[in-house]
Amino acid sequence: MPMRRVWFVVLFVMGLGGCSLEQELSRTPRTAVEQVLLTQALTHALKNLTLQLPGGVNVEVDATGLESDRSRLRMTNSDLGSLNSPARDILYIRDLVAAELGRRGYLVRARDTESPYLVRVMAESFGTMQGITFFGMPPVQSVLIPFALPELTLYKQQNQSGYARLHLDIYDNRTGEFLGSSATLVGRTFYNQYTLLFFLTWNRTDIDAPP
Repeated sequence: MPMRRVWFVVLFVMGLGGCSLEQELSRTPRTAVEQVLLTQALTHALKNLTLQLPGGVNVEVDATGLESDRSRLRMTNSDLGSLNSPARDILYIRDLVAAELGRRGYLVRARDTESPYLVRVMAESFGTMQGITFFGMPPVQSVLIPFALPELTLYKQQNQSGYARLHLDIYDNRTGEFLGSSATLVGRTFYNQYTLLFFLTWNRTDIDAPP
């Protein structure tokens, strides 16, 4: 096949698929980047945490989210479950909140210990989003030319963002009386990768020590 025709096919296909924008949900298993996006988004959210509780008191912590109606977990060893349980996100959120309360001087107790206050973590959202902006020619396998063409990237931007949204409700652990809520806490992170003219690559992120 004459080279002029080959280049015509290449330019024609590039013109058809030149620019695309895709938005997709995070996939499993989670990559190291996705995990750091999530954990640091949650850490950022907790920086704005304030509680109307006396300093140094004993508190019990549990958490609930939207994964299932069995997501609410108490701080006992029997709650750990298997690693494949979808409630592991709730476990992590609960334990990170408990650690933050501990750093602020509260005494975090297990369920079988008398605690005057119950702090219930309400995980409203916890996840990542991914998006791709692409300008160039996607990989081509065509009957018009005797060989496959790889992806020809003029510009490509791959965006990943982490998002955490939660608040804490406080109860009297002896009477069940509702005492109040914290403000809604929101944390965001991002990790963006760029490719320009096939070979030039770089990234931008606000996470610490990215993978």
